[in-house]
Amino acid sequence: MKKTFLNHFMLFAFVAILGIMINSCGEDTIISNNPSTPDTSCADTTVTNLHIKGKITFVDTNFVRSGGVYLISAYPRGGWPPLGGPISYDTVRISGNNLEYCYDLGGFPSLDTTYVLSVGFRKSAGGQSPVMSVYGCDTSHQVSCWLMNPTTVRISPTSGARYINMISWADTSKKVY
Repeated sequence: MKKTFLNHFMLFAFVAILGIMINSCGEDTIISNNPSTPDTSCADTTVTNLHIKGKITFVDTNFVRSGGVYLISAYPRGGWPPLGGPISYDTVRISGNNLEYCYDLGGFPSLDTTYVLSVGFRKSAGGQSPVMSVYGCDTSHQVSCWLMNPTTVRISPTSGARYINMISWADTSKKVY
């Protein structure tokens, strides 16, 4: 009788621990990047040809303060996931615990094409740089979204794109890629 109770108790404890571990692996926060009206808080909202402009909002303050820089980068859709450098990038100048930063990407070739945007941390020492957000998937860790089917931004020689707002992790340990 005592042995049966001990066996059942050990089985219950194992199942409880397994359940807690599985539950803790899920995403607790769902963040939507679909505003009903454009966010015009960035001072310069005009868009010139071959530019992409918008705002990055970080969802945490765990910024890496040394050893590299935060970047917003644009890659041609055909070059995603990135195997090389971006077509265009802008440095995000982190200050204090500010969570919102405007960006302006320019210098695109004069082509009508689509781009995948990402927020990452470029390490000064080189090596793999974590990507904490991909436009349209933002902080989602679902591979089917950010790797295979990210939202793209289209620009042409006669028009750019604005109000391309993103949400991103600051904490590089929460990378999506």
